[in-house]
Amino acid sequence: MNNMDYIDLIKKSVIRSDKQGYAMCFKFNDFEYSECKNVLNVNDKVKEDITLDSHFRLASVTKQFIALGIIKLVLKGKLSFDTCIKDLYPDFPKYFEKIKLINLLNHSSGIYDYEDWEHEENAPQVLDREIIDFLKQTKGTYFEPGTKYQYSNTAYVLMADIIEDVSGLKLDKYMQEEVFDPANLKDTYVNYQGITDIPHRAYGHILQEDGSIVMKDQYWCSATIGDGGLYSTVNDLKKWIDFYLSDKASYLYDTMFTKQMETEKNNYYGMGMRTVVLNNGKEFYYHCGSTIGTNTIILFSKDYDIRCIFLTNLGNTDTAKIKDVITDILNKLGSN
Repeated sequence: MNNMDYIDLIKKSVIRSDKQGYAMCFKFNDFEYSECKNVLNVNDKVKEDITLDSHFRLASVTKQFIALGIIKLVLKGKLSFDTCIKDLYPDFPKYFEKIKLINLLNHSSGIYDYEDWEHEENAPQVLDREIIDFLKQTKGTYFEPGTKYQYSNTAYVLMADIIEDVSGLKLDKYMQEEVFDPANLKDTYVNYQGITDIPHRAYGHILQEDGSIVMKDQYWCSATIGDGGLYSTVNDLKKWIDFYLSDKASYLYDTMFTKQMETEKNNYYGMGMRTVVLNNGKEFYYHCGSTIGTNTIILFSKDYDIRCIFLTNLGNTDTAKIKDVITDILNKLGSN
């Protein structure tokens, strides 16, 4: 296979329409490729083309940023991975005595999914702070905390609240000072929906049965931040990967990138980041994001000179397929 064959495989796995908007980059050894297609918003009379500096909602790619925010508080001695959540919120139900901060980070808490909260169809958007009220009303967990993996958006929304409560700063200020600035990110935002001005914002869209694309950017639980409310660009995420690979981020390989909870064979969750172990024992790291009208992935490796970022403002696109494509590529190369 040549390098453009890799691009074709990646695009084939996630491109659903010739009208689909996306920005992507791929690097493998000395080969580098980037591509942008279509517009930020099909409903705009003046259509702005998507570029590598267009801002996409990161969806669950946000979680690694929130995880690093928590890790920084641990390093400062303000939290411990063994901190009991009920110690932070004494009026939480008694069962929170069994839940530690590490259980939130690696999705082993078993706490209830706030997206199952009963609501009216036209209910106002739920915000991060309201998740605290939601959790106060719950009666238990899906399973004994720490005994299994179950992906939890609620856990990461709660950690955004914890960051504010422990640091004494609003989330956007804390993340700017402790996460974005140290990584030299100039184009990454905490989005307070309806308040934050996101420049060159790629609005979410969905594909209709007739092949047309319409804007569908928000629903009742798309305004929370901790589980998916950051915005960034391909160019800033490239710098984010550079940060991960730099010496100043080496501590993350003992925290964020540890293989803590097995999610499927040879796939693991650490703290806001996933690890794939290849057949030859080498690894790469990734995280996908999916929300209404938007899908994302960031992927890189220390063992291979490979990285991939794909951001699309079209819903129902399974970006995990890119992870599968790259797993297959690297496994075949490793067996040669």
